[in-house]
Amino acid sequence: MFEAEIAGVYAAAIIVFAALVPVLNPFGGAMFFLTLTNGVDSQVRGAMANRVALYSLIVLLVCLFAGNLILTFFGISIDVLRMAGGIVLFSAGWQALNAPPQDDSSHSKQPKSARVLSSMAFYPFTLPLTTGPGAISVAVALGATPFEDYGKLIGTVAGIVASTMLVWACYRYCDRITRAVGAAGADALSRIFSFILICLGVSTFWKGFSELWMQLPK
Repeated sequence: MFEAEIAGVYAAAIIVFAALVPVLNPFGGAMFFLTLTNGVDSQVRGAMANRVALYSLIVLLVCLFAGNLILTFFGISIDVLRMAGGIVLFSAGWQALNAPPQDDSSHSKQPKSARVLSSMAFYPFTLPLTTGPGAISVAVALGATPFEDYGKLIGTVAGIVASTMLVWACYRYCDRITRAVGAAGADALSRIFSFILICLGVSTFWKGFSELWMQLPK
């Protein structure tokens, strides 16, 4: 009996982890995180990664247990959430794409202070760059189905924790990419991933808009 419960916890954790990792995209998010924290000290970036992982865990758990209630209370649908998140992603990608190169910006302005960066930990780093509309919709969908037993509940929470730990690891050590490819290579990668972020924003917005458009009366 006990072995069956352990197997249920393990299966639920694997399913939740596999569902969340593609929408969280910790590897691509680490590149966006590195792009938006160019010139930041590694210790400050590490503290930022800790905050982003913690905030992501809180957001996912809140969406899991109270997501449907919150969205229903404010009359917000998942499609509206996608449209709003797409606009924010597009804005963040556009600003990063048009930011001055790291070598030039280091002389023109001072790096962001730790206080300013800590205020950015939730927005935009956690929401919507990490826990975007896709991750929120997955967490809300998981919470919409009643848990059959405590094993499934524990496995779901464990899968969420494992997903945020992967996010933390990718964000915490993203600066090693800069050391491997150099400043010029890191700047080129930043421009590429900034453009991809813009495309993701347009795609997210369009997906929500298309679903809402289909719901309009003919």
